[in-house]
Amino acid sequence: MDDFYFFTTFNLFPDKYDEWQSAFDGLAAYTWEEEPDTKTYQFAVPLDYKDNWSGATSVLAFERYGEREDLYKTHFKSPAMAKFLLLTTPLVTTDPDLNHYECVGGFLDIFGKKSECEIILDVKIACRSDSARSDVLGRLTELADIVEDKEKMMSSGVMTWMAFKRLDNDTGVRIFGRYKTRDAMEKFIRREEYNDFWRASLKDIGSMESRGWVPNGKGWLHREGLEGEKSE
Repeated sequence: MDDFYFFTTFNLFPDKYDEWQSAFDGLAAYTWEEEPDTKTYQFAVPLDYKDNWSGATSVLAFERYGEREDLYKTHFKSPAMAKFLLLTTPLVTTDPDLNHYECVGGFLDIFGKKSECEIILDVKIACRSDSARSDVLGRLTELADIVEDKEKMMSSGVMTWMAFKRLDNDTGVRIFGRYKTRDAMEKFIRREEYNDFWRASLKDIGSMESRGWVPNGKGWLHREGLEGEKSE
């Protein structure tokens, strides 16, 4: 769990997604070839726009690096990134929303198959204090082990389930899940152990935002296995 994780939300003007995606394709091709320490590079559009990607007004990026320097001294400083920013600045309504994380538990790819999911559920939590976050993270770490053990036995469609500690402040927590189907997600959020977590954490959590996303088929979940991450 020593990798460095990065979530970004790009906010777009309406009907500018296709132009943004075209610019991103060039950046992704460069990143794949030249940046082997960009281990995960996955993108999604809001569930609201699953039938109209062209109209999407935001894009979620889920990224994993070997260490922070791989993001800030390699990825952000590349000529491909400079070109991408030049092309996309007229398409966005805000600067990218940058969030940095450490994983505290869970799994990126339960069976190592790199299969695409149907739906992503991204849950952002703000705890009431640093100590409250410690308690929440402790529960999430235990829950992540339960989810992984059950998924290996039942194979219920939970493809990714990870819990994160935000590095930008003392209260942020995130849960990121990829599900084989919408039905698999709906069943998961009704599971007893998941709802027990929320009940136990009620006094520790100040706010929570949950949003569904659909993958846009761009990027990669991981390169070549989860150990070593060799380029293809």
